[in-house]
Amino acid sequence: MSPERSRLALRASTCALRIRQKAHIAPHEPCNAFDLADGLGVEVRFAKLPSAEGVYSPGKPVIIVSSLRPAGRQAFTCAHELGHHVYGHGEQFDELVEERGKARRFDPKEFEADCFASALLMPRTAVLKGLGARGWVPKTFSPEQAYTLASWLGVGYRTLISNMQWGMRLLSADQAAALEKIRRPQIRKSILGQECKDNLVVVDQAWFGRAIDVQVDDLILLPAGIALEGGVVEPVCGSTSGCLVRAVKPGVGRAFSSNEAWAQFVRVSKKEFAGLARFRHLEEVDDE
Repeated sequence: MSPERSRLALRASTCALRIRQKAHIAPHEPCNAFDLADGLGVEVRFAKLPSAEGVYSPGKPVIIVSSLRPAGRQAFTCAHELGHHVYGHGEQFDELVEERGKARRFDPKEFEADCFASALLMPRTAVLKGLGARGWVPKTFSPEQAYTLASWLGVGYRTLISNMQWGMRLLSADQAAALEKIRRPQIRKSILGQECKDNLVVVDQAWFGRAIDVQVDDLILLPAGIALEGGVVEPVCGSTSGCLVRAVKPGVGRAFSSNEAWAQFVRVSKKEFAGLARFRHLEEVDDE
């Protein structure tokens, strides 16, 4: 990494830590970018943007995130746009990741916003805490472990691997390349023991620090023996890996162990929800 990029990355990491402290989020905890931005006075909206990842508008600060992107990319986009806000970069229109990658010219604003997002959502302390709590080590990091850790952090599988390689130096180039070759359907099949075309969030007993956020029709693999309340998810038959449930309607429920030693809120939003982020988990009311 060039000296300029190293300087920008260090500044972004320091800034992200300061924002986390301001929001009272410990360095070893995961965070929800949408809730964090809203708590800092930045309005977050979801909209159907077919040609963009997200938009940032200053003044009365607003972040617009495409409702058409996968959940992990939505979270990273929100954190990226929040970086533009924190640095005072002015109005930003961030095109699709695939299109942005074609640009050859180095853009320090985009690089710094990406570094900020990585440090905000995947700080080294949180990644190491997540690994340690599960008894995992980078040297033997498997696709299933990477998928589970990414679920907990709320980021994409490839995003986590890339950050562990380039941002933290926890994975070698060969390890990262091998992990990135594995397709997500293969990993889901390995975890569940069956084919799975739907989005899957893997939740284990080491999950802490944030609610389980999903969209309608998403699957959640919970630890065995977990009880449910709230009616937003329903059990699915056919998995021997744990308690497999499907999100069936928007709202907030709870998953908990029988002795209440472990409990997490489950927040479900409408598929491709469009509107204010703070309202994404409101229950739908039938018109009479």
